Amino acid sequence: MKKKNNIIAVSKITSKNQVTIPKTIREVLNVKSSDEIVWALGADGQITVKKISPEKDKFWKIVDEQEKKYGSVDTPEVNLGKDVGLEDFD
Repeated sequence: MKKKNNIIAVSKITSKNQVTIPKTIREVLNVKSSDEIVWALGADGQITVKKISPEKDKFWKIVDEQEKKYGSVDTPEVNLGKDVGLEDFD
């Protein structure tokens, strides 16, 4: 159903807590299978759904790969022992 400039669509949550994005919304957001979307919950309880742009999607994939390789900021630092040769740079 459409109301003024707003589009209102209804979805049902499945037993697996999945939601189908209504066709009208998919068309407006220009999303297709394998695209990623962001769900933002505002302080007033309103939810905003946006498509992630390919640049942002690529950026976060790189961040995930780097985190897997090097760890996150929460990963404790590994003590590799005393640094060698640093005193030569004074």
